[in-house]
Amino acid sequence: MKYVILCLFALLTLCQVRGQSSLMVKRDTVAVRNAELLIQNSTRSVPGVLFNNGNGYTEFRKIRLENLGDTALAVTGQDTVRFKVGLSTGEPFPLVLSVRSLNASQQQLKWWKTPDDLYNAPRVGILGGSQGTGDYTDIPGNAISGRLTSYIAAVTTGGTVTNYSYPGYNTRKMMPNGANQWVDNSRNITKALADGNKIIILVTPSNDADPNSPYGGATSLTETMANIAAIEDACDKAGATLLLFSGFPRHDFSSQPARIQQLDLSNLLQKKFGARCAYVYKLLEDPANPYQLNPLLERGDHAHLNAQGAAVAFAVLRDVLTGYFTSNTSISKYVLQRTLSLNAPFTESQVFTAPNVNYVNIGLDNNFYRIRYFNRDGTWSSWSNVVQGLGSGTGGPSVEAGPDQTILLPATLSLSATANDPSGNITGYVWTKQSGGAAAITSPNAAQTTVTGLETGAYVFRCTVTNNAGAQAYDEVNVTVISGSGNRMAKFNFSPSPKAVTGYVNLYGHPHQGVISQTDPVSGIGLNTVAATAWAPNGTMSAVDNLTVVNDGGGFVVDQATLSSAFFTANNTAVNNLQLTGLTPGKLAKILVTGNASSSPRYTKVAIGSDVKEYNATGNSSKAALFDDVPVPADGKINIAMFASTTSSTPFGIAAVVTVEEKTGQAPVNQPPVVNAGNSQTITLPATLTLSATASDPDGTIASYTWTKTSGANAQITTPNAATTTVTGLTGGTYMFRCTVTDDKGATAYSEVQVTVINPNISRTASFNFSLGSKPVPGFVNVNGHPHLTVLNGTSPSGIGINTIATTAYVHNLNETAKDNLNVTDDGGGFIVPAQALANVIFTASFTPTDNLQVTGLTPGKHCKIILTANAVSSPRLNRVRIDGNVVEFNAVQNSSKAAVFDNLVIPADGKINIAFYAKDASSYAGLASAVIIEEYVN
Repeated sequence: MKYVILCLFALLTLCQVRGQSSLMVKRDTVAVRNAELLIQNSTRSVPGVLFNNGNGYTEFRKIRLENLGDTALAVTGQDTVRFKVGLSTGEPFPLVLSVRSLNASQQQLKWWKTPDDLYNAPRVGILGGSQGTGDYTDIPGNAISGRLTSYIAAVTTGGTVTNYSYPGYNTRKMMPNGANQWVDNSRNITKALADGNKIIILVTPSNDADPNSPYGGATSLTETMANIAAIEDACDKAGATLLLFSGFPRHDFSSQPARIQQLDLSNLLQKKFGARCAYVYKLLEDPANPYQLNPLLERGDHAHLNAQGAAVAFAVLRDVLTGYFTSNTSISKYVLQRTLSLNAPFTESQVFTAPNVNYVNIGLDNNFYRIRYFNRDGTWSSWSNVVQGLGSGTGGPSVEAGPDQTILLPATLSLSATANDPSGNITGYVWTKQSGGAAAITSPNAAQTTVTGLETGAYVFRCTVTNNAGAQAYDEVNVTVISGSGNRMAKFNFSPSPKAVTGYVNLYGHPHQGVISQTDPVSGIGLNTVAATAWAPNGTMSAVDNLTVVNDGGGFVVDQATLSSAFFTANNTAVNNLQLTGLTPGKLAKILVTGNASSSPRYTKVAIGSDVKEYNATGNSSKAALFDDVPVPADGKINIAMFASTTSSTPFGIAAVVTVEEKTGQAPVNQPPVVNAGNSQTITLPATLTLSATASDPDGTIASYTWTKTSGANAQITTPNAATTTVTGLTGGTYMFRCTVTDDKGATAYSEVQVTVINPNISRTASFNFSLGSKPVPGFVNVNGHPHLTVLNGTSPSGIGINTIATTAYVHNLNETAKDNLNVTDDGGGFIVPAQALANVIFTASFTPTDNLQVTGLTPGKHCKIILTANAVSSPRLNRVRIDGNVVEFNAVQNSSKAAVFDNLVIPADGKINIAFYAKDASSYAGLASAVIIEEYVN
């Protein structure tokens, strides 16, 4: 900006004048002391500035502003003034518009981000190393992750926080599946997104700068940024938001460049991510010692924050969260515009006044679209990007890189892509290798090419096509390369600290403290320790080193060096604590597990499915549990349980090595069993119901039978695991019973039988279901609407009726007293009423018993039975029902078989019975009712 002297206001402010005094002129300086300065000119109505013209002259200049669009103004002859419209926070959630095809006639426009992601039951995932785990503060709740969990619980409803961090991890470990040999598939971005997390917090690890990192050594700034870019790309594809911390000061590194790298990384991340970066570096740095943690904010190891430091860092993250996400109540509408051509003006297409709306389905067309939102305070966002409809002649190029392949060396890999562009023509192909080992693409710019120089392992190749307008599209193909023998092999050894043995992949650490995972880089076969809870430790240990290794006379079944270290579990029950991954579904695997121990006895059992083997690990060199011809299931994973044979004499299951060989041949396909639950039956009480199933297996034997009730009222299955059983406790009505059989290879099949039970003592029945909108269920009278707005009622064909008494009997929650389309699952006891009836409820947000249902049209003097049941998604929902002073309670959460049952009720003279349903207490929140069934008995 050129030199400008602002008049009057700036001078008065500097001089803090209170009254008039004198004006002193000294050389070329004007000083005002205890006085007021007034400058007048003939252009009073024109805004302007005093301009230093040089050579001791100052002149008055008018201000002329030029509009440079939505985001800038220019002061003629001066600098450009940048500004933003929209929210005062700088428009924290820019809209991104996309288009996709729904079918042959429709397309969907969808825009991100919905601005209430943080406040509407958010699922938050944390990625990071030791700084992200929360293990280094006085208590976990004071760590960054603990404070974030408490914050999400305080400001959201139904929010969850899942921490995937692990000590020592760098960004290589957190990248998408298959990105490199160090990726941990159980703690990386792919896993976090697969779990449904829509907000990802990356506690950026300082371990990238660690030259001693076991995951490939130090990571350069370029690679770290590339790794984070891959994580961001995965988030974008999943519709998730990535927020992250800048680097943290850390001075336990012996290398000064490694310390400086943290500051450089912080500045790069702030530049790249802006409002999505929690910049904490300078807040945590020691003012007296650059590139070091403030001693008041670290735990004494020069690497990790204490509780006070975590509080400082979290405060920045909290501001990033609240700055980036805004409650959708601030948005008044979205405006969608369209144009037939980018050279023509946009016109308004549709307006959406519901702030939660983020998509619209429209017919296929060739139009161009953009969208913006307006806030209730009158401000608005910038326009989104522009997308074009996918109608005939539009949509840009598309390409298919071909199906995934597996080749057997020394065969040559052939890649073939097919591309299409309905609006133009394809002008270029480019094949590139995205991941994998050595490879030479023969003709990278052709639609078809070959690849040579391959080595055993997994590859991803990408074909990118370009059309005559410069638009691009790409597709990828996965290729698995196996050795000429046709077998894939992998060998894993265990230890508490790194113990490299040639030919083995080393899993090290204490498995009861966190999941340990490694993948063989050659075969692509992986092994992990399932879950920390699967390993019962001895004290603080679950792994040992430097065991004595001797030849027990049978030689060594594995390399001697691998037997000097082992994992163990102080458990004598079969719990899956090892899992092989990356195997080929349908093939057969040969698996060996062996271990070594110094003390005796140490009998270890190993189970794969129902197959259990045992070996004595004491002084062991030749004994192992060997499983041959193990079929690989559809997910390519095989679970292994390793445990002690008994409790007293051998309290530990011990394993030092797992080897696996995938055989060339295919496993025979297991044919499922066949079962018949019998013909439909009708019985009249008090007869006893007998169920009998017949089953067979074409390629094996039947291992088990299981009878369950899938619908109907009360019933007790006498022997549910027998082929033939009896059923007692039946009442009148229709039941459905299912018999499920399992064969010796784990395949299952089921058959159902319908049973009609006639109760001769019942003269009249009535069934009612409740809903917000009309939701008819066969055999039920549907009573629908909001009971706090109007009295609802219905009458059954038998003449028995029901009503909701009075609107004041229903305390509402946010103008709601009814819900539709709740999730319905079988809780293991079958369905007491049809699932359609349980999917809807009326409710009262009260835990005070008030009569809010009334049964009418009953016969005075007779007896009746009343059943009330309900279903809820969230927990707890303990429901209470009161009739004639008697109270019955049941848990309505994911309920299909529980209800409040009142029998032998005496019908009063007016033929009416009042019902009160309500919550047990404030924590149960609401009383619920999905259905009421009434049976009137013959005297």
